[in-house]
Amino acid sequence: MTDIEIKTEWLDKAGEVMEVLHVDYDKDELRFKWLNNPNRKKERVVSIDKFLRYAVPVVRAQEVLDKPEPAKEKHKPGQYAYALIDELHNNFGQSPNLQLSNQDWLEQGMHAKTVKFNIGQGGLPPEVNWEDHCAAIAMIDDAPAKALASILLWGSDTNWDWSRHFDEVVQYLAANMIERCNKDKRAAPQACTHSLPELARLMARMVLHFELYELWDIYTVKGRLQFSGIEVKASSYTTLWVRYQRQMMDDLIDMVSTADQYVSSYRMQLNRVDDNA
Repeated sequence: MTDIEIKTEWLDKAGEVMEVLHVDYDKDELRFKWLNNPNRKKERVVSIDKFLRYAVPVVRAQEVLDKPEPAKEKHKPGQYAYALIDELHNNFGQSPNLQLSNQDWLEQGMHAKTVKFNIGQGGLPPEVNWEDHCAAIAMIDDAPAKALASILLWGSDTNWDWSRHFDEVVQYLAANMIERCNKDKRAAPQACTHSLPELARLMARMVLHFELYELWDIYTVKGRLQFSGIEVKASSYTTLWVRYQRQMMDDLIDMVSTADQYVSSYRMQLNRVDDNA
């Protein structure tokens, strides 16, 4: 395992600078914060392995930038497309904004005993009972946070249809945006065919999808809007609507924190039971 020194600076995939605050090798946990992003003020706790998947030391990143660019090679038609599809699958749920600090523990429990996929037609969520660590998800007493946590834990399994959970998170994000727009007395753009609720729904779908697969750096603002079916000019979106996009990102981070709090509480209850056994 790579030695990680505290108070060192790292770069995430988006080029944002992070500072390592604490490393616990016994628990395989690391606490860090972003330094220069006002929308990411909260400290995060993730497993060391997950951190090393999406972050590199600033010094090492600079060494890579200083290397001369290799000669370009010819590529076969479709090669980039297949590589991108594979990369999207690998990127699912890897965003630093969507890391459950208890996710490694949850995944261990998910494979421990009775969890089953391929139950019935169409694929159903895994069975949950009190003997499995993943029962902690069922104890999250916040519907949107529970839906998001379920996606992060089981969404990469192709046998599980998580569209209902996706829609539940989207509805929550959209409702928050509509409430903020009403407070700001912000109506839908006059040159836009979308009503405000429709625009909020499309933006919420974009934010959740792009964050789940880390697509932000692949598309320009115009490309994101076209991909998401949002009929708003890129200039107008950047000027008037991107603030609501950022607020949706803050909502997602808060939902992850809420889920973490419930899972941590559940783990404490399990520890008490073990201690009293």
